[in-house]
Amino acid sequence: MSWLPKFSQAPRPPAADEEMPPTIGQIPDDTAIILLVEDEPAVRGLFALSLRKDGYFVLEASNGAEALAVVEQAGRVDLVVTDVVMPIMKGTELAARLRETYPDLRFIFVSGYVVHDNLGPNAVLLNKPFLRQELVKKVVDVLGPAPGTHS
Repeated sequence: MSWLPKFSQAPRPPAADEEMPPTIGQIPDDTAIILLVEDEPAVRGLFALSLRKDGYFVLEASNGAEALAVVEQAGRVDLVVTDVVMPIMKGTELAARLRETYPDLRFIFVSGYVVHDNLGPNAVLLNKPFLRQELVKKVVDVLGPAPGTHS
């Protein structure tokens, strides 16, 4: 049996010509902030990349508890895209908690399972698997196109 060597690399500082992503305080008021909650890192990364490429500002969380902390720290979120089935807290439980403070917050739930839960107001369901364009279209349907895009 052959094992791969352990590999670790310290994060490198960005080169002077690399563009740093904006922080919450730096984004324009007309830019939508999307919180993406997905427990699978590869899936979350792919969803986030797709939404960022289309001009949205994306915050990420790996579970419901982390998502609550991200929203509290951010102070403003326009849309939550969340998996329904996750450890620690289901997406519908996360939505119920967030709606206590943000009753008009909008949600896109994604799931590879049949969903029997009540998704509540301002919510739509996107069944897995789906194409990148389907996710972006659903976000545009809910939020409108990102500033500077012609979607």
